[in-house]
Amino acid sequence: MGSLLRPVDLVNQPLGFQERHKILQKLFKQLQKAYAHTKRTNIDLERLATRLEVHVAKNSLSGQSYKFNMSILLRDILKYKGDLSKVKINGRPLKGSKPCLYSNSNTGHITTKSKAMEALKSLILDVKALEKNGYIVEEMQNEVNDDNNAQLYAPCLRCNTNFKKIDIMEKTLCRYHPSKRIYNRDTRSHQYPCCGETTNSVSFLRLGCKTFLHHVFRGESYNELCRISKFSSTEHIDGVENVLSLDCEMAFTSLGYEMIRLTIVDFFTGRTLFDHVIQPIGDIVDLNSDYSGVHEIDRTKCPTYQEALAIFLSENLINKNSILVGHGLENDLNVMRIFHDKVIDTAILYSKSKFKVSLKNLAFEVLSRKIQNGEHDSSQDAIATMDVVKVKIGISPRQTTWKE
Repeated sequence: MGSLLRPVDLVNQPLGFQERHKILQKLFKQLQKAYAHTKRTNIDLERLATRLEVHVAKNSLSGQSYKFNMSILLRDILKYKGDLSKVKINGRPLKGSKPCLYSNSNTGHITTKSKAMEALKSLILDVKALEKNGYIVEEMQNEVNDDNNAQLYAPCLRCNTNFKKIDIMEKTLCRYHPSKRIYNRDTRSHQYPCCGETTNSVSFLRLGCKTFLHHVFRGESYNELCRISKFSSTEHIDGVENVLSLDCEMAFTSLGYEMIRLTIVDFFTGRTLFDHVIQPIGDIVDLNSDYSGVHEIDRTKCPTYQEALAIFLSENLINKNSILVGHGLENDLNVMRIFHDKVIDTAILYSKSKFKVSLKNLAFEVLSRKIQNGEHDSSQDAIATMDVVKVKIGISPRQTTWKE
């Protein structure tokens, strides 16, 4: 049970992981008691416990209020014999107020391709939304700046040390934390989940629990990205109207941040149309294997970026009529170096105010599916993103055949 039951990561955590994990286990045991005479399986109860806990965590302003709300929930689950419609958190009914799921109650209602296309087109982002969320749009071609002096130095993405880009392949010491720090409201300090160190710590480990022999950087502006390779526009590619879900894995190279794997999945059939490890243009600094899942790139077998581009930018794959589905898709299109304006982005679609929910959390909350428990897999992520959109517009993730 312990290995499967874990709290969902949040932007603002009311309590630390270990405390939330203990309370989640108590909640699971309480649900077992409440539903002992029903046909609900332990897997069902694990999913329910996780959804209830994350709902309380999101609606608690502090660690103290979180503990209080959870104590009420633990009490009322038995008091009302598992009838969640009678349970209230912060004075609000647990059911009927978007408690735990993003899911669409109409799932399975769309069975024709024409209706699906109509629903999908309503989710396409306009140009202003694309620009606001970091997408490179074609109009930016006129903003290229050739000031080379401004590009000589870069802050290391991991340790924030300012270094000379041309020295990136020279060995040095980069000390960093692989996990992003999380703010703890009770201690009023940030904590690193990777090692438990806080920003208030006097230990040497507060500077980083991991080391690497190179600094790394990531260019994000159009000007910086063009220094790796120019962008291609889909507007010049005629082709079939299709809907494609895609995801890239990236690595750090001598030129910055580059694509090393691309997966493209067809929305309507669920078939994988393209899935290749790709040679980056620059020399490899770090494959980022803990996240990318790529451990080796065989330069004698894997296609180059230009060879891959000729395949995935074509009339039967990505063309001017394609609708592209992804999570934080601006990152993928930037490393693919393509301009495209028909985009559905689940990170924006499900965003809450200025915060964007992770695909890992979204897949669990919408699909009850656990992904990214270890290394990332672009195939798994592309399929999860596609299924999240299907649920959003009322399509069963299992549907692969369509009426016209």
